[in-house]
Amino acid sequence: MEVIMGEAESKAALAGVYSQGKEPQLVSVSDSGHDEAWAIGGALFIVPAIPPDAPPLLEYALRVRREATFTGSCSVCGATVALLTFGSSVNVPLNHSSIPHRNNCPALDENIAPQLTRHYQERAEQTLEEQLKSATRQTRLKAASTPQGERIPIKNASFEKWAADFIDARMTDSPPCGHLKANVAQTWNMSTGDKSWKCNECFAYYQESVRRGEAQLSYREEHTCDRCRKFAPPLEPMLVRVDNFYIVGGMCSVCSTESQQAARPRQKSSRGKKGKRRGTNSRKR
Repeated sequence: MEVIMGEAESKAALAGVYSQGKEPQLVSVSDSGHDEAWAIGGALFIVPAIPPDAPPLLEYALRVRREATFTGSCSVCGATVALLTFGSSVNVPLNHSSIPHRNNCPALDENIAPQLTRHYQERAEQTLEEQLKSATRQTRLKAASTPQGERIPIKNASFEKWAADFIDARMTDSPPCGHLKANVAQTWNMSTGDKSWKCNECFAYYQESVRRGEAQLSYREEHTCDRCRKFAPPLEPMLVRVDNFYIVGGMCSVCSTESQQAARPRQKSSRGKKGKRRGTNSRKR
């Protein structure tokens, strides 16, 4: 039996969703990576994904639009959500919700759509190599902007090899988020305790859940060095960047100290080079 919900009932139901104050949860990403499904309580919302390399103005407009969808009102122009109910399936109401943003609001669909279309067209014209180079450049900037207290520069070549081996292993046994499945040419983030690959957006949400105490590790794992795997509290922060891979974790003081010790340059031999250097047994003249 199909039940048609009236607009008043749908509005009341949506108002109830917003009033609960629940955090939006990402449910899935479209195969193209262009759209996302988010759940708030019992309601499901479809919103445009924010491209990892979106121009600042486009990213800002998409974030304003997303916030308006998740809260029911626009923080820029003050517009509130409206509903057009068109039916239900198996007693699940289906609605087209819209927020009538003002014409000068960056979140207005008519303002966003041309920018988003143009961005995806320009990206489609790039080769995969060009996209990966751009992703590496953005990842390098991200690592450089991380506060000093949250990162330790890796200077030792043996640690660079460990990081490369770590990434190779995680590429086979750690799942990527939906955004990375749809678009590999972006920053791949990982917290060593979580052991799953996340795009910048998903990684930011994960780090926020850690700050709220929702994503916790066992006490032992929390204080186990990621390199030598010894239990050695307290650990020092670790940040490793290899190309477009960005990894955060913790190292014991011994590994941390070794990681910052640059390899000593090899001394060139003085044999066969006249006038360069006297031997240790040479006499003063």
